[in-house]
Amino acid sequence: MNLIVKLLFLALSLTPAMTLLTWDGGVAWPLFGGITLLFDLNPVSGFFLLLLALGAPLVALPMLRLRSARVLDETRDEPATYALYALLLLGMQLLLLSGDFIGFFVGWEIMTWSSYLLLLRSPRTNLEGAQSYILFNLASAFLLLGGILVYYSLTGEFTIRAVAGLDTLQTLSLVTLFGLAFLIKVGTLPLHLWVPRSYDQAPDVFSAFLSALMSKMGIYALILLLTLFPEGLAGLFGQFLKGPAAGYVLAWIGVITSIVATFKAISQEDMKRLLAYSSIAQVGYIVTAIGVGSSLAIGGALFHSLVHTLVKLLLFIAIAGIVLQTGHRRFIDLGQLIGRMPISFFGVLIGIIGLAGMPPLPGFASKYLIYVSLLEAHWLLLLAAMILSSTAAFVYCYKLIYGPFLGHANSPEARVATEAPWQYLVPQIVLMGLLVALGIFPGWAIEILIDPVLTALGMTPIGAPAWGQLATAYGGYDGVVLMSVFATVFVLVTAIFFLLRGRMRQAGSPYDLSYAGEVPTAETPLHYGAGMGRELRRIPLVGWILNHSTQGFYAGLVRQIQAAAGLLSGLYSGNPQTWILLAVLIFAATLTLQSVTGA
Repeated sequence: MNLIVKLLFLALSLTPAMTLLTWDGGVAWPLFGGITLLFDLNPVSGFFLLLLALGAPLVALPMLRLRSARVLDETRDEPATYALYALLLLGMQLLLLSGDFIGFFVGWEIMTWSSYLLLLRSPRTNLEGAQSYILFNLASAFLLLGGILVYYSLTGEFTIRAVAGLDTLQTLSLVTLFGLAFLIKVGTLPLHLWVPRSYDQAPDVFSAFLSALMSKMGIYALILLLTLFPEGLAGLFGQFLKGPAAGYVLAWIGVITSIVATFKAISQEDMKRLLAYSSIAQVGYIVTAIGVGSSLAIGGALFHSLVHTLVKLLLFIAIAGIVLQTGHRRFIDLGQLIGRMPISFFGVLIGIIGLAGMPPLPGFASKYLIYVSLLEAHWLLLLAAMILSSTAAFVYCYKLIYGPFLGHANSPEARVATEAPWQYLVPQIVLMGLLVALGIFPGWAIEILIDPVLTALGMTPIGAPAWGQLATAYGGYDGVVLMSVFATVFVLVTAIFFLLRGRMRQAGSPYDLSYAGEVPTAETPLHYGAGMGRELRRIPLVGWILNHSTQGFYAGLVRQIQAAAGLLSGLYSGNPQTWILLAVLIFAATLTLQSVTGA
């Protein structure tokens, strides 16, 4: 029976792929009051459905090993967990296929509540984490609902389409309500408070889904927001510095998010919290690109969405395997796993190269497109800030590979750990292969995946000279040549290492070294990965970022709300029925006065 349930679960995880492959034409579903639900698959929704189709089965495979005596934060009761996961996939597909705001909102809410219930099934989830998740997402839902009502009042329908002839106040209302709703789901500052908590406390494998796939629904919604206006961001509130004024604000929100989250990631001592802040930073790059709004920028945003999906699936699944095998998540408790978990090591290595935007993997191509778009827009200060964030990311990328795999093993579990089960390794191997393939053929991703979306959005396709090449007005590169050079250098260095290995002096012990004139013992903590990045606090800006958080802002907001509530409660002291009766009498008198005046 258990085997049948798991096979059914795997089959359900393939439903996004089946939808993508078999969808044929739009569907109209009439409802009451002349309202019709519209469902269709266009290039924009198809791109994000492809991400879901790739990620859903890769997350489902390691979820087959939910029960573990060694991992305390994994959920139990597999059928209920599997059912919630299937419901989550259903909600996300409904959201992506909807051609009207009613279906979009229903899918949005199914996604929110099913993911919340999955989060609650983890024993690691505390009250603070659960409250922050549901409160922020409820705020997103109410803002979205408010935006839908304003949209309906302006158009008289729920169909998602461009709206012309809006005045400044109407445009501002739509942009504010929809924009805040979608930015909460994306997790930009200062609306990100729920993200690190939920990614940290969720079951380890499900964190991969939250980071890689659910965050992309907010990105899809932001791009969808652009289609509501005939001229996109360029038509909102005029131009500023050779670009859209609204886009300039959005771009700065993305850059500030990426800078703050990058340095927050560097300061983390827990692998999952590091990846959580890293996700916030990487999504900040995408938001910045959407703010630029040009064809090259949107193409870069889509490419980086694809890369981020693959990288975060790879890293979170690899880290989940480490936690499964060792029971530890802190860097100080790990180390020396490179020989015991070699496939996981290469998974994390490929993941951090893609995360850092280094050649020859596709993270280099996606960031390159975003950089060039900022250069074309002449937003040089934004470009410098993004380069700062991307450069600083090397520190937490190195920390992520050094902490678990290099250095000294600082716990008994790390000293005897073995490779993760095959359910964790198969997704890693598939994802590594996809990242390497995209690194070799960036032009294929542009022509086959991204250009159709740009065409559907009414933008100029980027194009590529060949599948292995990426080209812009400022230059380009050949992925085949680049990958060949890196592969050749890697093989040569590895060969030289093994040839000279026998001639190298072998240390008699891992403690065969001296530190400040003293020889360490087995009790001496030598795991540098645990303290990496602490010295950055000496830099004034970085120190200020690390010493402050948005929790203080929200704590102050709570105090103000409590003070206002106390003031209002003073007005309603005594018998509340008296105040209710008085309000009804005033309301009735107002209606009577209006009727007499109208007569």
